Amino acid sequence: MGHCRKRLGMPEASETRTVLIIEDEESVRSAIEAGLEVIGGYEVHSASDAVEGYSLLKELQPDILLLDLVMPVTDGMEFLRMLGSDPDTAKPGKVVLMTAMTNPVPQGGMKALGLDLILEKPFRLHQLADAVGAESPF
Repeated sequence: MGHCRKRLGMPEASETRTVLIIEDEESVRSAIEAGLEVIGGYEVHSASDAVEGYSLLKELQPDILLLDLVMPVTDGMEFLRMLGSDPDTAKPGKVVLMTAMTNPVPQGGMKALGLDLILEKPFRLHQLADAVGAESPF
């Protein structure tokens, strides 16, 4: 499974923000990409696993990271630990952990892990818009 690069929306180049989605379920990745297309203003890249995602993160230096918690081999928490311990990799401006779990991060642990927000699955378009700092189109 290769990564996907899409320029979504029709914003001015200076307004475009880069988003990296790391999500192992193709249907969820596609739904997020479609949601960001409706919202507009994002250049979207995606990866199906943490290894591919980490490589893209280093290459792209995205503004926003949308990271799945539960993935095979390397999960979202381990990904965040790797990112936090790598001084040579620029951290995204915003890190959003996506999960269906309730309270997946211990109290006070979000900041320590470098998380800005937890987005609970399933989520609606207006919640995705809020998570990436955009106005909801609805």
